[in-house]
Amino acid sequence: MPTIVVFMINSLAGGGAERIMARLVANSTEWAGRYEIHLVLLDEEKAAYDLPEWVTVHRLDTGFSLTRGVWRAVALMWRLRPAVCLSFLSRSNFINVIAARLLGYKAVISERVNASSHHSKTLSGKLARFLTRFLYPHADRIVCPSAGIAVDLVENFAVADGKNVVIPNPIDTDRIWQLSKEAVTAPTERPYIVAVGRLVENKNFGMLLNAFAMADTYLDLVILGEGPLRQELQTQVGELGLQGRVHFPGFASNPFPIISNAFAYALPSNAEGFPNGLAEAINLGVPAISTNCLSGPSEILDDKGSIAVSSVYKALYGVLVPVDDAFAMAEGIKLMTDETIRRHYAAQALQGATRYRLTPAINAYWQVIENELVI
Repeated sequence: MPTIVVFMINSLAGGGAERIMARLVANSTEWAGRYEIHLVLLDEEKAAYDLPEWVTVHRLDTGFSLTRGVWRAVALMWRLRPAVCLSFLSRSNFINVIAARLLGYKAVISERVNASSHHSKTLSGKLARFLTRFLYPHADRIVCPSAGIAVDLVENFAVADGKNVVIPNPIDTDRIWQLSKEAVTAPTERPYIVAVGRLVENKNFGMLLNAFAMADTYLDLVILGEGPLRQELQTQVGELGLQGRVHFPGFASNPFPIISNAFAYALPSNAEGFPNGLAEAINLGVPAISTNCLSGPSEILDDKGSIAVSSVYKALYGVLVPVDDAFAMAEGIKLMTDETIRRHYAAQALQGATRYRLTPAINAYWQVIENELVI
């Protein structure tokens, strides 16, 4: 009987965690010769990322229901009898831990966000906080893409520090550079700042629009992504008198030509786990301006780890500003219009990007998985 290793995630719809899961699986060919590898997708959503033919995919169609997901995942895992399952995202993590404790396999989970900042104060957010505190301590190992996430789990969610392992997200630099050369037309012929992410509250594109208006530069702004706040953000553009200066091209399966040709990259989020777009931007040598949110930006744009920022901060590899501070973000944008500073951070971005390489990260994930196989 081959040893079965399972990966689990809500879906492979467009998103940072989904992209990293697809990248992890696609670059696991070496281990596909040793193990039988399966991927479990909880929800029926159109996949934005390709998978290798050798992986067996199970679509559970849970209808975004945690309860239905538990029952269907337990039934599937009972049939598969995996040795270990690695999951991404909260709902998949909850289901993985429950099924593992019922069936006896090893549960490795990956927390992709700073849980304290990410879970809202709504009923669903409070439930997610409770389940995180109740279930995460029962995982066998927890992979965190940034040190800030690991610290948060220890301090606020009763996770033993020894269970955490920090593995930065794998960035396929060669592939990103290759994709960046494709003929993709930007939505504007003028120089532009680019931002990437789902159009949701936590990404705080509304603050970025206010900052862009205050900066009053010759630049345009391109926001790549889709989400429920599209109409609200477009209305805000009109209210700020920015028609024709702000562009919403939607989700791009290959955003890298637009990112690589940008004047600068902006990340306005209130909370992150490990902002893939920011790491990918510096891999392309694009100067970056980011809020100093929990967790990830200060680790990506500096070598000091957690940094307290009260105004515009010239970090080692980019510029950091306080969270939800439109004035500071505007000052950061204006700072980057100084060509000397911009050239400096373009060079520094490439230097900082050397810390995020594909092969070491893939190897680190599999070392965690294989360590659980022998325990």
